[in-house]
Amino acid sequence: MVSVQEKHPSFALCFLEIPQKYRILTIEDTPELPIGESAKTWLQDTGNEYKVCGRWERTSRSIPKQRFAQPCGWEMATLVLGEVRGPEVKVLYEAMQVGASGNSVIGTIHGASTRAVYERIVNSLGVPAPSFRSTDAVIVAQNVRISGTMKKKKRVVEIAEVTGGEWEEHPDADDIFNDIMVFDAARDKLIATDLLDRGGSELVSKIAHKWGMGIDEASLNIKVRARIKETIAKVGELHPKFVESDMVMKANNAFCLYLEQMQDDKGKVDFHGVYDRWMAWYHDFVEKNR
Repeated sequence: MVSVQEKHPSFALCFLEIPQKYRILTIEDTPELPIGESAKTWLQDTGNEYKVCGRWERTSRSIPKQRFAQPCGWEMATLVLGEVRGPEVKVLYEAMQVGASGNSVIGTIHGASTRAVYERIVNSLGVPAPSFRSTDAVIVAQNVRISGTMKKKKRVVEIAEVTGGEWEEHPDADDIFNDIMVFDAARDKLIATDLLDRGGSELVSKIAHKWGMGIDEASLNIKVRARIKETIAKVGELHPKFVESDMVMKANNAFCLYLEQMQDDKGKVDFHGVYDRWMAWYHDFVEKNR
């Protein structure tokens, strides 16, 4: 997944959605990734080497290529590369292809559209088009003017999946992306496309297959998670501290706990039941902490 602005608040939210049992390796020249002050206290920059510091690791860009291909404890880690702009992008894509990261590979790059992201990675940075297929999705974030006003607001304006199937040798960028969510400026809202609503997303299908569930079940999973985020956001409007990272992580951990409990108790996950349990817990959580 590639986000176009590493300083965008939505990128920080990606870190909160990574289960805490997974380690996170960040690779950047200057510490700019929005990982929060509490996480930064666990990080130590050691030049060209890396050092494990709790859940997080930070390293510079000068990483030997073979490090990604060898078991280094990264197999279940999330790799995050800040601002893709040089030869390290080839190492990153090789890591994605060989499965050196068992969880996720995330990079940031400057680009105003999916086409701009593709052309910069393939044409400017020299990643072969077939290798680009390792990308699952591209998130485009921009500063936008709502209703033509002068004040700019940061918004995710597009989420697009990279298509599968047969590619031409030099495919056009317009032919390799499918929008699954787009920004509606009139409503100031990110809207799901028909592709996502009707269960036609290749990305959701891929995730469903890996998780051993059907498309309908995966879609319900997404909708339940969306309702939970909506609940957190509404509470945050009245009590801002509940949208701070530590509170959101506690809410996410509770959701994961109820998923596991439901699976253990019934042998399958009833997402409506998980949602009801989480809502009861969150109501008590808010009452005790507001």
